[in-house]
Amino acid sequence: MVIESNEGGTESAMTVLDRQGAFSGQWLAAGEKKIAPVPAGSRTDDSLVRRITEGCRTAGADAVLVIHPSAGAIAPADSLPPADPGLVSLPADLLLVAANLEGAVLFPGPGYALVAGTSAFLAGAAPEGVDQARARFARYARAAARKWPALESTARSFPPGHIAWKYPRDVPEATATGQQLALMRDVAAGRCTGAEFAVGWLDARRRSQQQGERVRDPLETLLDRVFSLLEDYSIDPQFKEPEDLSDDELKNAVIELLRKAE
Repeated sequence: MVIESNEGGTESAMTVLDRQGAFSGQWLAAGEKKIAPVPAGSRTDDSLVRRITEGCRTAGADAVLVIHPSAGAIAPADSLPPADPGLVSLPADLLLVAANLEGAVLFPGPGYALVAGTSAFLAGAAPEGVDQARARFARYARAAARKWPALESTARSFPPGHIAWKYPRDVPEATATGQQLALMRDVAAGRCTGAEFAVGWLDARRRSQQQGERVRDPLETLLDRVFSLLEDYSIDPQFKEPEDLSDDELKNAVIELLRKAE
C-alpha cells in the first residue's frame, strides 16, 4: 500500500468541517450537498468504505484523503486510491474526503457515520437516496438505542423530507416515481416499445433517487421487480443474449406486476 503525504490536501480537506467538527455550512452550500446518516460499527467496514469508494467513482475523484479531525490541520492527510484496503478497519474519529471535495464520509464515533456530498457523489455513496437512507437510519437508531442511545438524536437531526409512498395510487403523477409508473402502464398498453420503456424507466429511477423520493412495500417491491426485469433485458439489440427477455416477455411481465399491484 502506497501512502503519500499530502499536507496541501489536509488544508483544503479540513474546510469540509467547521470548528465544532460538523460539516461546514459553506462546504455544504457549494454544489448543494446533502447529508445522509448511515449505520456503522466501531471501525470502518466494507459497507462504509464502499460508500466513499463508489462516491469517488461517480464524482470523478481519483483519491481519498484520510484525516483524523481531532489532530487538526497539523497532521498531514494520507492520500489513498479509493479501493485501497487500508481504508478498512480504521477507528472512529475519521474523515474520508474525495480528493476533489465533491463528498465525504465523517465517522465521528461508534454506531454511525455521516455521508455528505453533491448529487454526483451521492449517486454512488448513497444509491438508495438521501431520504431512504435517513428513514432506514431512523429504524436502525431505534433498534440500536440500548447500545448507542445517542443515535436517536442523530436520526432526529436528519429527518426524511418526503413521505414514503406505499401504493401506486399514492404517487403524484408529476414525480419521477409517478413517471416510472406511467411508463409501466404505457408499455403494458403497447404505447411504447420495450427499449423506450427501459430507457425512460431507468432515467426516471435515477431522478427519483436524486430527488429523494421514497417508497415502501408493497410499492418498493414492485419497483424492485421491474428493475430486476430490466437487468435481464437488452436495450440494444446487437448486445442481446439468448436468455434476455424479448419485448413481449418484458411487456407481459409488467402487465402481470401491474395486475397484482393495481
